[in-house]
Amino acid sequence: MGAVSSEDHGLNLEILRPLSLLLLLLMPLIWSCHARSLSPLRGKRRALALGMRLLVLTLLVFALSEPRWRGHTNDAEVFLIVDQSRSVDPVALEAARQFADAADFAGAKVAWIGFAECARIFPTLEKLREADREMLHPNETRLDTALALAAASYEPGRVKTAVVFSDGVSTGGTLDPASLRAQGIRVQVVPVPPPDRPEVLVRDVRAPSIVRSNEPLAIDATLQSTRAGPAEVDLFRNGIRVHTQTIERKIGANEVRFEDRAGEEKLLHYEVRVRAAEDTIFENNLAGVAVISEGKSRVLLLTDQPESARYLERALRQEGVELSVRPPEGTPTQLSDLQNYDALILDNVPASGMSREQMELIRSYVSDFGGGLLMLGGDQAYGLGGYFRTPVEEVLPVSCDFQKEEESPALALALVIDRSGSMAGENLELAKAAAKASAELLGPRDYVSVLAFDHETHVIVPLQPAGDSERVTQPIASLTPGGGTNLAPAMEEALRQLRGNPAKLKHVILLTDGMSAEGKYYELTRQMVQNQITTSTVAMGSGADRNLLSQIAQWGNGRYYAVTDPRIVPQIFTKETLTASKSAIQEYPFLAKPVRAVDFLEGVNWSESPFLLGYVRTKPKPSSETWLVTERGDPLLTTWRFGLGMTAAFTSDARNRWAVEWLPWPGYGKFWGQLLRHLSRPTALGEAEVTVAERDGNVQVTLDALDSAQGFPRNADGEIRVTGPDGTRQTVILDKRLPGRWQASFSARDGGIYSGQIQLKNSSEILESRFFTFTKGFSPEFRLDPVNENALEKLAQATGGQLAPDAATIFHQNDRTALREFELWSWLALLALLGFVADVGIRRWPQSAQR
Repeated sequence: MGAVSSEDHGLNLEILRPLSLLLLLLMPLIWSCHARSLSPLRGKRRALALGMRLLVLTLLVFALSEPRWRGHTNDAEVFLIVDQSRSVDPVALEAARQFADAADFAGAKVAWIGFAECARIFPTLEKLREADREMLHPNETRLDTALALAAASYEPGRVKTAVVFSDGVSTGGTLDPASLRAQGIRVQVVPVPPPDRPEVLVRDVRAPSIVRSNEPLAIDATLQSTRAGPAEVDLFRNGIRVHTQTIERKIGANEVRFEDRAGEEKLLHYEVRVRAAEDTIFENNLAGVAVISEGKSRVLLLTDQPESARYLERALRQEGVELSVRPPEGTPTQLSDLQNYDALILDNVPASGMSREQMELIRSYVSDFGGGLLMLGGDQAYGLGGYFRTPVEEVLPVSCDFQKEEESPALALALVIDRSGSMAGENLELAKAAAKASAELLGPRDYVSVLAFDHETHVIVPLQPAGDSERVTQPIASLTPGGGTNLAPAMEEALRQLRGNPAKLKHVILLTDGMSAEGKYYELTRQMVQNQITTSTVAMGSGADRNLLSQIAQWGNGRYYAVTDPRIVPQIFTKETLTASKSAIQEYPFLAKPVRAVDFLEGVNWSESPFLLGYVRTKPKPSSETWLVTERGDPLLTTWRFGLGMTAAFTSDARNRWAVEWLPWPGYGKFWGQLLRHLSRPTALGEAEVTVAERDGNVQVTLDALDSAQGFPRNADGEIRVTGPDGTRQTVILDKRLPGRWQASFSARDGGIYSGQIQLKNSSEILESRFFTFTKGFSPEFRLDPVNENALEKLAQATGGQLAPDAATIFHQNDRTALREFELWSWLALLALLGFVADVGIRRWPQSAQR
């Protein structure tokens, strides 16, 4: 049963819980109990006591029913909402001050809201003026945020009015005037024009979306200026300035054209920058556009020895494949850089030479954008390069761990880990993860020990066979930080445990992030060497004693690592474990043996192929395909598809070490050319056109597609995988709008290049695979747009307000009232309490007073 209202009958009373009134039926029971009472009260006093009890019951019952008195009021509340974004500040603040000085608020409650991307309430104009504008994020404008804050902040029972001071240029969000009107909010709007200040900006940059290599193209830019005068305009191609023009700009729009010729890059990112003496905002001086170049296949080779790449570079050039060579320091940090290449080769580049973000970038390049990846063998590749359990290993068709042969020499490994107080947090957690990964790489014939040290030495895992990995990894998880740093006793304990072990290979990995107490480090290390124990050291962070640790590694015939990013510690430990085991590399002459025929190996005469001199042992993943093997049956060439891309693992090399006899072989260039073309990003599969445009802060992508028979694809669906300038990824589903047309949109808040891969498919095949780019320029906040009076007028009219109202009279309109409700239950409860006190008084008053 719902609420009962008597408003229609002239009474403004509403009862929210009318069922509670049924409790009044208890009155006869109270009267009956009172009549049978043995109380000595007589006469009028007895009747008064009964009446008081019935009154208390009535008051309590009505209080439980939650009655409310409803009335109409003209009390008003006004929010003055001031745009604090950079397009109108401080003009909007001054306009609001002038309005407030001229306004007669007619007793209304007044508060202020400053807004840009965020909004905040201020009690007075002075508080708003003194506030830090940066907390409102002034590079964006979100009027919807400010109005939502106002709507949530009005007091109940007030006539609601909002006065907006803005240019009406919004950079995001959606206004809903109907919702404001439904809440009784009237919006008055005071248009605020942008300030008259010297400003020049790049409003637009245009270029063809696709060109062919070495084809001339025009890049057109529109400059906007509020002053006349000279300006320098630069054109950048992929970050390098290639042209400069000096122009005499006029007030308003200025057109500038550059002419350039597409090179061999797959992705050309052009940026136009303007420089002028009179300028106020610098964020809008640069804008860009991306152009895709269709030309010969391009491959990027990352190698530890760029001079050794000349053999492969020359052979691929003869096969029509252009090879770009970089050292590990040149590993791409942006997807736009990787997109210039159809495939990537990692040639003996250790994982420790890359950041986690760079490895995630390579994974996204393959999975989301169809790029190819090939890893070659070497002493810094696969597990030896520290790729075990990294994003790159996830992409590869082989695992970096493998089953050790029975005849491989056994390894006794001691992991010595700093657990002092400075290791608390991420450092210790990563060290524990590294120790677990190392233990899991060992075989059943190997031995492992884990020691932790602070000012004392703690044996976490005594030296034991490594076959039961769970028995080793569980104690590692219990490590906690605390104490100082004293390394020497831990080294003594490692020496004591390893000295008598029967393993042929003995190795210590030592990790610390601090300065250790003094000790006989040289003597301890030399004793280890005399007992055939090698020592490698890891200095974590800038606080470690790098000089001491590098000397220990040198004295102990091991390797030294200086780590600035703790996240690569697990890669270092796994690399050290496999290096020390000396079982990952197999160096002996062998012939490559094809497993079965495949198109990308056709035309290569394997019966005449020379010997390879070595390879790295790996383990194929379950769904991969191995095409070449060694004479012992170990995988030599393995491929698989990962996401949209294809990857391959060639466990020997392509240089003058293991492949030195392959270099003059006629099949050398043919093999590598065919393999890389097989791995490279696929070209478009059908006839399609992709258009990209920005709509209300979002990017709208339209795909118009035909199949090979010039008909519309049927039963097709698809998606777009998008990577933003900061590396974040999102997947957007394509919606079918018309026959042969699909659309999708995604958010693009940050400036920079957005890369997308469109895939349209049916149940049996991929119909389209298209790559596109979109360049997001500076925020619309800096575009010098005029006042959007149309949007402001629509907002005012939809809520019953006015555009540019008269401040002196607008608040005297009495055409609205607000419904105010007064809850009565508390007053009824108070009266019931007073009645209870009176009832007690009637009953306890001395009897002598009754005659």
